[in-house]
Amino acid sequence: MYKFKFLIFLIVFFVSYNLFAQDKFEKESRIKPKDVPSKALSFIDSLKMDTKVKWYLEEGLNKKSIEAKYKQNKVNYSIEFDSLGKIEDIEIEVNWGDLESSLRESISSQLQQNCSSHRIEKVQRQFTGSENDLFALLNTGIIFEHLNINYEIIVRCKQLNEVDLFEYLFNNNGKLISTSKLVLKNSSQLEY
Repeated sequence: MYKFKFLIFLIVFFVSYNLFAQDKFEKESRIKPKDVPSKALSFIDSLKMDTKVKWYLEEGLNKKSIEAKYKQNKVNYSIEFDSLGKIEDIEIEVNWGDLESSLRESISSQLQQNCSSHRIEKVQRQFTGSENDLFALLNTGIIFEHLNINYEIIVRCKQLNEVDLFEYLFNNNGKLISTSKLVLKNSSQLEY
C-alpha cells in the first residue's frame, strides 16, 4: 500500500511540475549587421573589440530580440537587445565547477527535486542593469553592485520515462526564479 501511495505522489508531482514549467520556443536565425538596430550596433562598436561579432534574430512565442554573440579569451558572450536596440542583458558562459559550492548545492538540490536524473548542458551567468553598468562590465570586467546577477542553466531532465530540455533561471543565491521547458523545432519538417 505504501508503494502505491508513493507512486501516486510521484505521478502527481511530475505532472504538476510539467504544468508549472512554461514552454519556451526560441528560433535563432543569423542576420547581417545592416539588419541590426543602429542603437545595438553603436553599443557593440563602442566596445572596440578585436573579435568578430555574429548577429542573430531570436524569435520567441511572444517577443523578438537581437543577440550579439562573440568569443573573447576563450569565453562565450551573448548580449541581448530588444527589437529597438536597447540592451536587455549580458550572458557569459561559465563552467559548472567554477560556481561557488553553496550555489551549486542549492541548484543541484532543486534539480534533484524536479528530475529523476539530470545532466547540465550549459551554464551562463546573466547580468541585468543599466546600460552604463553593463557597458562598464564589458569594458573593465568589474561587476558593479547595481548589476543583478542570475544563472541560466540548460538541463537535460529525465522525469518518469521522458527526457526533456529545461531552462532554469536562478538568482545569485541559488533560488529558483523560473523554469521553462524548451520546445525544439522538429527537424523533419522543411520550412521554406
